[in-house]
Amino acid sequence: MKILISTLLNISILSSLLFSGMMKPTDGQFISYIHVLFEWDQEPDANLYNIQISQNSQFTNLILDLNTPDLTYIYKDYDINWNQSYHWRVRPIYDDNSFGDWIDSFTFRVRGRNNTGNIQTSMINEDAYYDGLTIMGDLSNDNRSIVFDKDGRQIWNDHNKNFIMNYINEYGQISGCSFNDFPTYTGSVINYDNNYQWTGPEDEFIDVHEVKSIPNGNYMGFVWEYQQGPIPLGDWTNLYRGLGYEADGVTNEYPWFGQAIVEWDEDGNEIWRWNPFDHFSMNDYDIYGGTWWNAYFDGQFDWMHSNAFYFDEEESAIYFSARHLSRITKIDYPSGEIIWMIGMPSGYNTGDEHICTELGFTWQHNVHLLENGNITLFDNGNLSGLFGQDATSRALEFRVIDNSYCEMIWEYTLPHWDTEQWDLFGPWMGSVQTLENGNKLINTVGAGGHVLEVTPEQDIIWYAAFNITNSQEDPGGNYRSFRIPSIHPNAHFVKFDNYKIEDSNEGIHLSDNNLRFTVSNKSGYKQIYLFSMEDTNEWFETIENQEIIIDPYSSQQINLNAQFNSDITNLNFEIKPKFHKYDNKTYSFNIYKNQMVGDINLDNTINVLDVVILVSIILGSNDATSNSDVNLDGIINVLDVVTLINLILS
Repeated sequence: MKILISTLLNISILSSLLFSGMMKPTDGQFISYIHVLFEWDQEPDANLYNIQISQNSQFTNLILDLNTPDLTYIYKDYDINWNQSYHWRVRPIYDDNSFGDWIDSFTFRVRGRNNTGNIQTSMINEDAYYDGLTIMGDLSNDNRSIVFDKDGRQIWNDHNKNFIMNYINEYGQISGCSFNDFPTYTGSVINYDNNYQWTGPEDEFIDVHEVKSIPNGNYMGFVWEYQQGPIPLGDWTNLYRGLGYEADGVTNEYPWFGQAIVEWDEDGNEIWRWNPFDHFSMNDYDIYGGTWWNAYFDGQFDWMHSNAFYFDEEESAIYFSARHLSRITKIDYPSGEIIWMIGMPSGYNTGDEHICTELGFTWQHNVHLLENGNITLFDNGNLSGLFGQDATSRALEFRVIDNSYCEMIWEYTLPHWDTEQWDLFGPWMGSVQTLENGNKLINTVGAGGHVLEVTPEQDIIWYAAFNITNSQEDPGGNYRSFRIPSIHPNAHFVKFDNYKIEDSNEGIHLSDNNLRFTVSNKSGYKQIYLFSMEDTNEWFETIENQEIIIDPYSSQQINLNAQFNSDITNLNFEIKPKFHKYDNKTYSFNIYKNQMVGDINLDNTINVLDVVILVSIILGSNDATSNSDVNLDGIINVLDVVTLINLILS
């Protein structure tokens, strides 16, 4: 066929006009998920498509036998399992309900299930549950990321990539850190086929806690910065003096490190850097959380332990979490100037310039800005005892007003369901995601690792126990969890109207002067698509990276007006999801002008209006069109009017 599609999925088909038309999964492909995306090419004259899946090449005992008008299908039922091979095929169905030949038959294999332990889920109120899958990044068990459904069934894993997911953006990009070939992939973006889509500079360690794309198309993450500083006076002083340090609180003699915020372009080139030593006072540091005791054994002082940032495009600002300072900072971008700092009250040695000290969070994680301007975070509460509380972790939502004071919007204290088995205090890590129905998805390392879905009324309606540790009394290693709509944010297709075979010519046969095609987003995410096109005979205006935005599970039809100067042109068309360019598609096909002789005004009818327009063309009142020469003698004159009248009369 002449429609050619290139997907960057380890296949290249632009060199051949005999592409079979089946694209995903490719023949012989190994996948690490059991929600499988099937995709095939458009066939000429097809009205529907019949897709079949079987575990044998004879296609007996079918797993799926489905007719669909689409060019993709995501199979989610329980018949596809780990460590199994499958066969699939597709054939067109025509207007008369007859079947065409099978395009081809492909085989794929599902790899093994990741060892995730025993995830136990409990559905308390399914009516209130926000539908979707849950993805979790785990810093224990050799580092891993998995997706599971509401029943705890594993749907996807990173296939031993040693990858820790730390963020899923609104377009479904997976950001995180891999420890394969350290430190090359420590800051990276992957897709669900476990292919790297972006990595930071080679041989530069990017902190595991946060890396993500930002709206300008670049990437941002943390890089460690070092500076010599003093060893403060405290119970630890004599230990350091025993090593030969002055340890007098003044002498700059010991390595302090903090996290710089760094921006890179698509090629890993550094674009921008915010160094905390240039903006924060070294007089502000932790004296209550044991950081100076740890520094004695580590040989360096973990000053900030920054673990999260959020880039706000609207205000061009960065919200930045420094855990060991119990501080959230709003930073102007790109100037780097500090707008405000929220933290502990004066007197706790972490600063005297904090606003909103009454919020009382300590050693927090996962700062995030909501669309309504509210801020969410996970308050680990490591130092909550300083405020007369038991060790308590919370999920918080609050608003900063006039850059000077705060209003608490929502607060949820993680429960002690049972003092021995269900202490959900999470001292190490945690995350809070606000779902579209208003529920919060709360990830805590408490009691072996848990993720809870909690309503605005603070009712737990679903939870998963990860059982990461051998004892329910020990914290797990689950870094963050997010609810996602699907594992195929790239799922999309383009379908062209009037793609058929006429007079042995395969291509688009225009019945008028409009080229129509439909772009369908089959993912659960809003997506931005960029399309470009040009044709050999310039029937259409050349387009380069025109942007269209399509809502989840929605389609958009595009009409392009042709200016005919010939009977045929060849169109080259490319479309790519802006945040999933690995699924770029390129099409090349012929377009034929199929018009009624004498239909001067292109309304698919030959009548007196066409005579009037033709006369005006001859008189010079209107410009000639490609079909004005009705008798095809190369001249537009009164003989064409005579021919046209005879056509009407006949």
